[in-house]
Amino acid sequence: MLIRFAVENFLSFKEKQVFSMVAAKHTRHPDHVADISGKRILKGSFLFGANASGKSNFIKAISSARTMIFRGVSGVERKYFRLDSAWADKPGSFQFDVFSNGHFYSYGFAFSYSDEHIIAEWLYKIQGNSETCVFEREYKDGKTSLNTDLKLNEDNKYRFRIYGEDLNKAKSFLKEMAEKEAVNNSEFIDLRNVWEWFRELVVIFPNTHLGPDAYRNLASDKYFHSLLQSLNTGIKSFSIEEQPLDNVLTYFPEQVREDFLADVKNYIKRGGGKASFILGKDLYSFTMRDNELVALKQLMDHGNPGELFSYHDESDGTRRLFDLLPFVTNISGSGVILIDEIDRSFHTKLITKYLELFYRNTRNLDIQLIATLHDVNIMDLDIVRQDEIWFVYKENDTGASKMYSLNKFQIRFDKKIIKDYLLGRFGSIPCFGQLEDVDEQSV
Repeated sequence: MLIRFAVENFLSFKEKQVFSMVAAKHTRHPDHVADISGKRILKGSFLFGANASGKSNFIKAISSARTMIFRGVSGVERKYFRLDSAWADKPGSFQFDVFSNGHFYSYGFAFSYSDEHIIAEWLYKIQGNSETCVFEREYKDGKTSLNTDLKLNEDNKYRFRIYGEDLNKAKSFLKEMAEKEAVNNSEFIDLRNVWEWFRELVVIFPNTHLGPDAYRNLASDKYFHSLLQSLNTGIKSFSIEEQPLDNVLTYFPEQVREDFLADVKNYIKRGGGKASFILGKDLYSFTMRDNELVALKQLMDHGNPGELFSYHDESDGTRRLFDLLPFVTNISGSGVILIDEIDRSFHTKLITKYLELFYRNTRNLDIQLIATLHDVNIMDLDIVRQDEIWFVYKENDTGASKMYSLNKFQIRFDKKIIKDYLLGRFGSIPCFGQLEDVDEQSV
């Protein structure tokens, strides 16, 4: 679970901004709070704010941090706070306080935009009021230093030192240990716990499509079919069917088709999973079977089995629903789900039902949902808690994004807050210039 996240000098975030999932003392909606080793941690948080306030950049910050951990920090040269040129020479940084496999950890790193390398990286294990340094890494004067407080045997001390000496300056030490499979060593279990936390992190953007492969196990699930009907999609059932590759790629020139299939094969083999693409307006999943590519397509039955509907036949709302429903049905384990614009193409009642399903189906699970949205009707204390509501706004003078929780305003649980929000009491609402001052002749 995510406890806290801090970001500095990344996209629209200038000075350090801290986001917290620690629950306040409110007693309403007790199923929205998980007891984690005696600490009360929220299972949901929802970010509101004007367009271009930085809500999506918050999701991008977490997603980009994970990408940098997995792939290195190359290619980040223009993601600093660009409205102030002085910040191009200042480091960007991320820090995550997380709970993974029964332990609390604080992991983070700082990196240089100009040189595209990691300046510092650290991981601490937190036990009560004490901290254990799992590792500290610093790059200075062309050299990397690496320290640890772990009690290691002689072989692991040697391994730890060699991995540090060979470390690419653009690469995370966490990834280095994972690639060398050192994280499977019992003395390095803390690195494995944090590595697994990032691997289980799910990020859904508005253009993210799960693809038919994600629904193969749900195609025969009666509960899932009944859920689709109860949400007024008009869908009675759906199936996942294989499609001949020639039919899927019928509009591709022959050479383009061969290149595409080769690229898809390589992508799947490197990732060990699947790939999804929209081709000719339809959504397909490609997977490997017996070393051959297989294309899958999702078909929906709206009551006439002789006329099945495909992806492009469905409404935007139904397509979005298929991208999000797996995260509130048939879920298990633990993890964090981040969804940007969760309410896109959704009616208020549908997003309310979605949140209800999430909390109900994760009641005994350590799963969190963090989402951005615009629908102020969700800003209702009968739906969510005060401390689950966050605001993001952009400063007029600097253009920097700031964020804060509704909880700082000490709102009563029976207060109707939507009107106060729209009147600007909590800030983070659109502020438009005087349109009558615009010279129409110049338009």
